[in-house]
Amino acid sequence: MSDELSATDTARLVKSRDLSAVEVTEAAIARIERLNPVLNAVIFTDYDAALQRARNLDARIGRGEAVGSLAGVPTLMKDLFDFRPGWPSTFGGIPALKDFVPDFWSTYPKRAEREDAILLGKTNTPVLGFNAATDNPMFGPACNPFDPTRNSGGSSGGSAAAVAGGMVPVAGGSDGGGSVRIPASWCGAAGFQPSFGRVPMVIRPNAFGCLSPFVYEGPIARCVKDLALTLNAMSGYDAGDPFSLPEAVDFVAALDTALLKGKRIGYTRDFGVFPVDPAVASCVEAALTAFSDVGAEVVPLQIDLPLPHRELTDLWCRLICAGSYNLVAEMRTRGLNLLRDHRKDLPDALVHWMDIARSQSYDEMQADQVMRSRVYDAFASAFANVDLIVSPTTAVLPVKNAQDGATTGPSMVNGTPITPQIGWCLTYLTNLIGHPAASVPAGLSDGLPVGLQIIGKRHADIAVMQACAVFERERPWAAIYTN
Repeated sequence: MSDELSATDTARLVKSRDLSAVEVTEAAIARIERLNPVLNAVIFTDYDAALQRARNLDARIGRGEAVGSLAGVPTLMKDLFDFRPGWPSTFGGIPALKDFVPDFWSTYPKRAEREDAILLGKTNTPVLGFNAATDNPMFGPACNPFDPTRNSGGSSGGSAAAVAGGMVPVAGGSDGGGSVRIPASWCGAAGFQPSFGRVPMVIRPNAFGCLSPFVYEGPIARCVKDLALTLNAMSGYDAGDPFSLPEAVDFVAALDTALLKGKRIGYTRDFGVFPVDPAVASCVEAALTAFSDVGAEVVPLQIDLPLPHRELTDLWCRLICAGSYNLVAEMRTRGLNLLRDHRKDLPDALVHWMDIARSQSYDEMQADQVMRSRVYDAFASAFANVDLIVSPTTAVLPVKNAQDGATTGPSMVNGTPITPQIGWCLTYLTNLIGHPAASVPAGLSDGLPVGLQIIGKRHADIAVMQACAVFERERPWAAIYTN
């Protein structure tokens, strides 16, 4: 069976009985077993349950029963804020949580299984997701399929490596600062971060815990049609999410009408504040002809962000680590004091920013929200003149893996000091403002993938998906995969 079989084609062939769900699942298991020793993308598997689900699905199809849109599609979920009852959750390789087994669902596994996908296991991620490279002391780094000595990006790095490496056609990710788009960029895959509320985030005990910054769930795939298929399955109203959007959106149908003629696309190399490797910028700028070739107008974009790069990054770190601290505090109610008894399990940078976040005064917290509002206003002003905004996804090419479980991005780009956990990522801005965004492969530089980020207006998810589809049609990237 071809490793290049898409999720869309898999579901069609399984439904028509040209392939059985069991043989598709067995082939995916074989690929994981062959590739994972190199990529270290998958950290937990449940093959017996997957094969049983596949057998049950084949029996239902044989009886003529209706089945879901992802029938027989092998997939993986992230080992962070993705939960499936009975499966362990280490929140990114925290040794103290190796035996933590939740009894609740998150959106991706619940809705994927509802649509008859076959979940095979969980993927590698950094500790509590506070790192745009995937590495941790428990499982080690997730490796890049284009060069296994380099990192896959993060925090959904295992998912991106598994997809780009050919283990599964689509995998689940979550995105609090770019965690779907960053590893998609570094691994040469496509990743979609929907508008806040498009895909429900059902979390407890704090149902409002994904607001500051906005945290999303989204898919990573090899092709746009699989992003659309999976987002159809993931999106839709859920009363458990106070911000879940009520309207139905058909991403698959939108692909048939994907046109950009007459659209104004604003290009920014760096949002005016990010240092960007010239090799990355050059690759992205060469790819922009895909838009002008179909009749779109690509215009230089000036966006007036209210803070310099370092202060914007610090703002994001304070916001995201307030949520990290809340999770650590919740674990305390379960009898597990990570900061007191398992401090060595947590990276120093994470503890540093959690300490800052929890010690903020009321005035300081409100000042952060004012700064965030000014970022929102800057994008609103920019979108008054353009339909879409495009940029590099990351400022640098994939970095070499460390040997100590502590890989990060660079601490300097073009001579400018940056925060190595996230400062080289042009992605966290949409986590401040709630707009949809995607990353698609722009091309290769020195044999390594470069991502093009596409950002849409608030709730304009269809416009972003259609732009991804047009770009893929004009500059197809399937040939970059080697397996």
